[in-house]
Amino acid sequence: MLITNAYLTIFAIAMTGCVLTTPFVTWLANQVGAIDRPDQFRRIHKGAVPRLGGLALAFGVLLGVLLPVVVESWRLGSIDPLAAGRRLGLFGSAALILIVGFVDDTRSLSPRIKLLGQALAVLLLYAGGIRIQAVEMFHLDLNLAAASLNFHLFGHPVVIEPLTLVATLFWFLGCMNVWNLIDGLDGLASGVGLLVSGTLTLVAIHNDNFEVAVLAVALAGSLAGFLLYNWHPACIFLGDSGSMLIGLLIGTIGVEGSMEGPSAISILFPILAMGLPISDTAMAIFRRWVRNLPLSAADRRHVHHILIGLGLGPRRAALLLYCFSGFLCGAVMLGVALRNEYLTAVLGVSGCLVFLLVVTSRRDDLANLRDDLHDRLTRGRQERAAAKLAWDAIQRVEVAATVEVAREIVESSARRLGCDQVSIQGPSHPGDPAWEFWREDEWGAVSQGSSVIFRTNCGASGGIAVFLGIPDQAPFAADIVFRYAQRLVQTLATRVERDVDRQPAPVIEETATGPGLLDREAPATHV
Repeated sequence: MLITNAYLTIFAIAMTGCVLTTPFVTWLANQVGAIDRPDQFRRIHKGAVPRLGGLALAFGVLLGVLLPVVVESWRLGSIDPLAAGRRLGLFGSAALILIVGFVDDTRSLSPRIKLLGQALAVLLLYAGGIRIQAVEMFHLDLNLAAASLNFHLFGHPVVIEPLTLVATLFWFLGCMNVWNLIDGLDGLASGVGLLVSGTLTLVAIHNDNFEVAVLAVALAGSLAGFLLYNWHPACIFLGDSGSMLIGLLIGTIGVEGSMEGPSAISILFPILAMGLPISDTAMAIFRRWVRNLPLSAADRRHVHHILIGLGLGPRRAALLLYCFSGFLCGAVMLGVALRNEYLTAVLGVSGCLVFLLVVTSRRDDLANLRDDLHDRLTRGRQERAAAKLAWDAIQRVEVAATVEVAREIVESSARRLGCDQVSIQGPSHPGDPAWEFWREDEWGAVSQGSSVIFRTNCGASGGIAVFLGIPDQAPFAADIVFRYAQRLVQTLATRVERDVDRQPAPVIEETATGPGLLDREAPATHV
């Protein structure tokens, strides 16, 4: 059994290893070009800073974790195969994350490639036995290992638990990416990671979960050593290698603490301990969804950007976020001591909501976000209504008896979309008066709102020209109207081209009324 002095020794070894390794990693980052330069947008530091701190962090953690492993193998003369499998899976996964982070810090990877590397790292953890097989929260016990798939691979039996695999992927991918997103301020991710790992260390010791306590205290010691270099003004950044490594290790601590040991804890406690990065990431996802942006889109609306915008310096902003994270960690320790998940949940969730509401309301970000949400919901309703109307019209155009009927359907549908002026003419060829019947200098006089002209080719028959005008007070947004009206015009052009192709070919009639042959072309039907 490990004693308290052993934890202090692990902390000191991990911290010393990180402190001594960081200068070499700084030199290496300069040599390989892993430099973070300010861009006057999201990167708010003033000079070029190396960003391979994850290597120094990993070295400190490795030294701290290897010490008890060596002592255990020396005392017992053997190693538990299950524990060895988990450690091997963790080491392999951490090594893969460091490789992915190293390449991203030096050459930059696309979000998809980086996500694929993270998923492969999680699969290594899963193969090593670190997985979520059950979820216990609020006295509910959900057994994810109940469903399993059994098959043979190269003559060996293989068992895969789909729900367990999905839950494990979701947990670890989420952990790595929330820490990656919060790493935008000197000392923020490393300082908050120190608070969270220190809290989980105390929780693991309280529950006599020694394997988890060793990993947590090694991570805390290494982060403490790295923070000496990462505090503002930072000499080196964590980079993606460091931030993703923190997420991977804290995710492992949370899973192992809730699944293993004499007194396992609810997965709720590590979730709330990470309340700051999780809530900031949740707000970023919500913010980008509301504004119809991709989830990988960068912005300057993270909580640390907002604090900097309020006039706080990097140090004061980091200290304020430390205080908030400390409050959440205190709520977690109180809940563990009292064995009360409800108290921890109420304190943690209410604290996150109040903090985010107060911070975002100081720069009218909350009001802007509320307006954007209203616009998003309104546009969603308009999109669905316009899509239904356009799809119904497209189907009726396809089965219309004549092109003239199809044209009337398109015109009436455009008016139902909100167009107050609709003019359709064609088919005609470029250069014909009908093709040029709307001139650009006449657009403003036609409609008080927005207007657009579509000229669509109809193949051999020429083309059709369509003018649409929509007033300012229309039931649909102008871009939605014009986008679906364009689909209607394209459908009409396809229908015109199809009907022209169906017309009979010219017939040559031969007569013998004169000394020669008189060729006469039968009149063709034109639309």
